[in-house]
Amino acid sequence: MEPEFLFFSAVLILGGAAAGSFSGMLGIGGSVLLVPLQFYLLTEAGYPPDISMKVSIATALFFTLPTAFSSAYNHSRRGSVLWKKALLMGVFGFVFSFAGGYIASHLNAAYLSIMFGIVVLGASLKFTTAKEVNEDPGKMSQNKVLYAVCGSAMGLVSGLTGIGGGLVLIPLVIFLVKMPLRRAIGTSSATIIFTAFGGIVSYVLHGIGVSGLPPYSVGFVNIAVWTALVIPGVIFASAGARVSHKMNQKYVRTAFTIITFFVGAGMILKGFFM
Repeated sequence: MEPEFLFFSAVLILGGAAAGSFSGMLGIGGSVLLVPLQFYLLTEAGYPPDISMKVSIATALFFTLPTAFSSAYNHSRRGSVLWKKALLMGVFGFVFSFAGGYIASHLNAAYLSIMFGIVVLGASLKFTTAKEVNEDPGKMSQNKVLYAVCGSAMGLVSGLTGIGGGLVLIPLVIFLVKMPLRRAIGTSSATIIFTAFGGIVSYVLHGIGVSGLPPYSVGFVNIAVWTALVIPGVIFASAGARVSHKMNQKYVRTAFTIITFFVGAGMILKGFFM
């Protein structure tokens, strides 16, 4: 095997493990790490930025599907998933994620990179400046319109940027509907299942017939890259969900803030220099 192939494979496996861990711990789907990682590897392999970005987004969304199942299952066993609310937000998320995928498939890679970075950075700053969140389930809003708004916003951002949606949904449900943090993380994991699926369908359909895609691509989704990411991702998503329930929530929020800040800033800069 060529050293370059071994290096790429090792990086993807480690990236999948890291993304799976944060998917379980933070309910964010893992794409926040995988879109920049795949984009770097694909451009290094000689693919143009436009193709690389769309394949990275689509494949990252496909990655979030099984890891979200694993994470949601583990959170559900601990009573942290509000399934009725996840379903309501998921239906709206699916529709808007499909629309976001359609829009993104026609956008330039630089715009997508900047958009991705702004969303990630905004979520990071929101957590940094926020006051203490509500931890009393009795104070949580039951307004279905608010949940529909949360799901729609999550879905649109998910389809546009490849983020499973947790980066948007967790701050929204915490500060808009007053959902406690652990339940927000668990419910986000379940909602991601619906929004990721909508985006995946859109990227597959709108990528069919596009020339210059990497081998083993179905539309914009690359099966070879996905396979290297998803096996360690599912394993570590389960472990991350268990860790989330043992960690002090201050540490969970701090980890969320630090990682998203650097990733978001890096993608914005990359977009401007692209």
